Amino acid sequence: MSQDVNASHQGTPAHHESHFLGGVLIAVLALGLLGWTFFISSPTVPRVLSIAIGLIGVGTAAGFVPVRGAQDYYGGLALALVGTLALVASADLPGQRGFAFGPGTAPRLFAGLLAALGFAVAAVGAFSDGPKITVYKIRGPAFVIVSILLFAMLIRPFGLVISTFLAFMVSISGSTEMRWIESLIAAAFMTAMCVGLFVYLLNLPFQLWPPENALQLLTREWTDLLRPVLPFLFTK
Repeated sequence: MSQDVNASHQGTPAHHESHFLGGVLIAVLALGLLGWTFFISSPTVPRVLSIAIGLIGVGTAAGFVPVRGAQDYYGGLALALVGTLALVASADLPGQRGFAFGPGTAPRLFAGLLAALGFAVAAVGAFSDGPKITVYKIRGPAFVIVSILLFAMLIRPFGLVISTFLAFMVSISGSTEMRWIESLIAAAFMTAMCVGLFVYLLNLPFQLWPPENALQLLTREWTDLLRPVLPFLFTK
């Protein structure tokens, strides 16, 4: 019995240290988002969320917040941070005008839902027993990020249909369980859903297919992307 007691005491410092570092990281990321809100036109909601996440991070680092399921807890806070980031990034987009959706309506709606879902998952991880944080795998998130960047680069020169299909195929390639036939069918279905939702239901002005100057638009997209990174290539 004494060995069990000693073992529990030996595991306590590492447990508290991990939550201290996790709380500090959450608080620092939230502080960065909070600073960004001072440079946008509609800062109220993302600023409140940033402050709330920052306070939760501080409480976690100080040991005031119980963390019984670390994986759910920190995963939920990560979702809340991503949702808040999306709210900050889309703050300057025009919103809804009467019954017509503006370019910023859907992004802010989904970002708010993601942040709310993140807080709910974090609450479950705080007050319910759950799995600990396991080894992080970069393959899946890396492919998702690449697919998002690819969609952003291709949406203007190649249109909604091709960019959506390719982005979905790249993102699903991040899974080790990918099957080509099922993935192609799912990509076609998701592309049709996106076209039906954004073009026909929401009546947003998306280009469906590549225009005649597709290559010129693609070159312009790459130039705008590389200019801040490699300015010496564009100096006279």
